[in-house]
Amino acid sequence: MDEGAKLHIFDPKVAKEQIIQDLSQPSISGDNPERVSELVTVSSDPYEACKSAHALVICTEWDMFKDLDYEKIYHQMLKPAFIFDGRRVLDHLHPQLQNLGFQIETIGKKVMTRLPFTPTGAVPRITLNEPPTKKSKV
Repeated sequence: MDEGAKLHIFDPKVAKEQIIQDLSQPSISGDNPERVSELVTVSSDPYEACKSAHALVICTEWDMFKDLDYEKIYHQMLKPAFIFDGRRVLDHLHPQLQNLGFQIETIGKKVMTRLPFTPTGAVPRITLNEPPTKKSKV
C-alpha cells in the first residue's frame, strides 16, 4: 500500500470492518490510515475480488480455496497472472494451475517448473511425464 497498490480482499471468516481496522493500524498504514479506505476493497465473493487483478494471494488455510474455479479466475485476471500460495493449500493443484497459465510462488516449496509468460495468450502446456524443453541459444 505504500506504493499505492490497490487491494481487493476476500476472507470468508473475517468481517469487512475488522479487515479495514486491522489494515488501518499505524504499523501497516503509517501516518495515513484514511488511505486504507481508498486502496482497499473488501469483496464477499472470491471471483469478484480477482477480477482484473495481477495476483491472487492466499494467506489463510480455508478449504474453500481448494475448490474454486481457477480457470474462471485465470481468465478474468490480468496477465501474467500470479498465485502466491502463502499457506500451501493448493500444493496438489500446482501442476494444473501452471497448465492454465498461472505463475505460482509459495513459501517453503520450490515449484517444479517455471513457465515463461506468453503475452500472445498461448498457454504453454507441461506434463509431469516429460522434462521441460529447453530454449535453444542463438
